[in-house]
Amino acid sequence: MDIRLNSLDKTIINCKKCPRLVKFIHKISIEKRKQNMDEIYWAKPVPGFGNLNSKLAIVGLAPAAHGGTRTGRAFTGDKSGDFLFRCLYEVGISNNPYSKNLKDNLKLNCTYITNILKCVPPKDKPQRNELSNCSEFFDKEISSLKKIKSYSYTWKNSF
Repeated sequence: MDIRLNSLDKTIINCKKCPRLVKFIHKISIEKRKQNMDEIYWAKPVPGFGNLNSKLAIVGLAPAAHGGTRTGRAFTGDKSGDFLFRCLYEVGISNNPYSKNLKDNLKLNCTYITNILKCVPPKDKPQRNELSNCSEFFDKEISSLKKIKSYSYTWKNSF
């Protein structure tokens, strides 16, 4: 892993800028779903993952409450991830048709997956300040990707 991205991942994981989100992910990790009662939740902000030589970036809004917030990886451990990784496997982008946890040896080919927001917001409704706080992380993630030469977004101004 590139040292810049490794450092950014650590910063994301340790972020506490949004008290509402920190409180919510803590609540989720205690009030688990029945099928996840015996699991230890990640319960921290979720950084992106994938290949730094990516030509493709897959971007979601936020980690799922009992998906990424539980597993520590975006699009992992929930139905959206099941669908996504099955599709990525079928076209040769992923080495596995599933993503279960951080230790499942999943590898991506020329693809990076992340979320704009690094913590799940209550009712999937982020506040402006939360989007603004995470936009710095998102900008740095995308600019660290070597083959994605330029990108542009205007979501900051659309709220």
